[in-house]
Amino acid sequence: MARGAWGRSVLSGSLAERLKAGARGVNKLAILLLVGAVAMPGQAGAMPTTFGPVVGNALLCVDDIDPAYFRRYLTDFLQPPYKTEGAAYWFKADTTLLGVKISDVFVSTEKTRYAFIGAVMKDSLAAARDKIQQFTGVRFQPEGDDATLRSPAGTYLISYGKDRSKIFCVKRRVDRFY
Repeated sequence: MARGAWGRSVLSGSLAERLKAGARGVNKLAILLLVGAVAMPGQAGAMPTTFGPVVGNALLCVDDIDPAYFRRYLTDFLQPPYKTEGAAYWFKADTTLLGVKISDVFVSTEKTRYAFIGAVMKDSLAAARDKIQQFTGVRFQPEGDDATLRSPAGTYLISYGKDRSKIFCVKRRVDRFY
């Protein structure tokens, strides 16, 4: 029998008795769903297991970037964007991605010429580069100056303040073919 946080039965008395007795006509799937919903409070908005592969591959420029898709995805699993700034929707995402702790994820708005997705990392540029390389095997080389690094696939890694950095992938948006 499923028990709640205080040891009480999660199911109503008569329904629990019917289940014990194996009564017919009880939709066991509905009961399992009810028990799951009660037994796991606060799971709405939890980080999905697909977050790393979906967002991580986009950040590494090895997957397509559809800003509308990512806005829905991030809104569904995090919350609506907390700000719109720099032609991007910003989402709070206190998690680990590509071996680095991140605080925010941002995705381009629908009105920009470029499609991009990025994340703010809680590590310096050098530390983030080393952790991402160790976690994924992706190498970053200097692009112009030491404060901007780029991967062979086109991912940028830049300094963002003293002890933080940003990772992002930018692609030209193709609205229509001529």
